[in-house]
Amino acid sequence: MIWQVSFSQKTTLWILAAAFVIGGGINIVRSLSPERAEFPVSVTASESDQASFKSLADSIMHLRLVATDAPIDINVATAAQFEKLSGIGPVLAANIVKYRDQHGSFRTVDDLDKVNGIGPKRLESIRERCVANPPNKILLPE
Repeated sequence: MIWQVSFSQKTTLWILAAAFVIGGGINIVRSLSPERAEFPVSVTASESDQASFKSLADSIMHLRLVATDAPIDINVATAAQFEKLSGIGPVLAANIVKYRDQHGSFRTVDDLDKVNGIGPKRLESIRERCVANPPNKILLPE
């Protein structure tokens, strides 16, 4: 018995056969590849590792606190750093940097009162957060 198959039917059969072969090949490759981790994966650490991680995290937090509370050196501070001081906005911060660029380094924190916009009250409010290190000597917080 001879079957008569049209061209479109032959094409369909070839496509189905190719899909079957490709699917089988994919299954073989999957079976040979190593297992992949499924999420969520739980990770456990020993108590000493957990203590080490906590100590490291505490150290990082301490450094962040020191960095935010550390006084700024008014001879090298950027406008963005001046803005972090209470009562100093973008305009006043730019005025401080501009004054320093035009007149040179500040000798003392009190020299800030020469900047337009900084009066005695504002100077007192920021005095504890400022230092005036000599221009070539930058001190790091301990």
